[in-house]
Amino acid sequence: MAIFGSFPGWDNIDGSSVSNAEVEAAFKVVMSRANALERYLDGQKRRRIVIWKRSLLAAAAAVALILVPALSIWYASRSASQAEPVAVNYIQCSTASGETTDVVLPDNSRVMLNSQSVLIYPESFGKERSVFLSGEAVFDVTASETSPFEVKTSDITVMVYGTMFDVNAYFDSPTVTATLNRGSVSVWPNDAPERLVKLEPEERVSYEKATGAIIKEKANSIESLSWTSGELCFRSASIHEIIRIVQRHYGVQVYLATDKYDSAVITARFIHGETVDELMEALCVVVPHMQFTHTDNSIYIK
Repeated sequence: MAIFGSFPGWDNIDGSSVSNAEVEAAFKVVMSRANALERYLDGQKRRRIVIWKRSLLAAAAAVALILVPALSIWYASRSASQAEPVAVNYIQCSTASGETTDVVLPDNSRVMLNSQSVLIYPESFGKERSVFLSGEAVFDVTASETSPFEVKTSDITVMVYGTMFDVNAYFDSPTVTATLNRGSVSVWPNDAPERLVKLEPEERVSYEKATGAIIKEKANSIESLSWTSGELCFRSASIHEIIRIVQRHYGVQVYLATDKYDSAVITARFIHGETVDELMEALCVVVPHMQFTHTDNSIYIK
């Protein structure tokens, strides 16, 4: 299936837990959805219900949801523990560059999804409340003492009973973060649940994908939630972090033609709905000697 090699995140998928039969069967199912997938990859917003049998869900998720590379592993292990395949209705909500959207979950929990993000959740919750995220979202979870709420990403799991928090888990970011606004949450790496970290309000946990390090620190949750009101907040950010955010927020391509700004540490906040040119002009003031040109949908930094 080399045809999928050019999609972001594909190289990160570990298919060792999925059998060849599952892969082949899922491949046939997914190819029938080719037109819908192409429209999705073009950046158009889609909200649809997808009905999969759990025994096929591992490989189907890996192929059809390129932005969520680790879901296949989780579903494969879950399917293997069930004697009888069960059809499950899932809803997929996605956003394009420059878009945000509000989602109300079956338990009335509310989610605000940031740009270039994918949220997958069941049509109805049972005893467990689990959703799957690639990208960034703020969750305001309906409290329940008997039914914990899980947010699963490619790298970490966040468990809560009722709280408000932000999860940033873009596939192209070197770190995954969870920042707590109120309540309490538990966070652990998917491959090491024993390394559980508990957060109190105004704390953040960061998971470094390359090293597996997990770090808890004080945070400003207002800054973490600022994107929900259209603001952009950078605190001690690298030029590469800022480029990723600018691309997602404005729907442009940014090209960095030099490494001379790699050591720059930038703190800035944009609260007035600045255009991309206004933001870039401000960055050029903050970072000495930095210049940019904006042509069509591309920005070149030199």
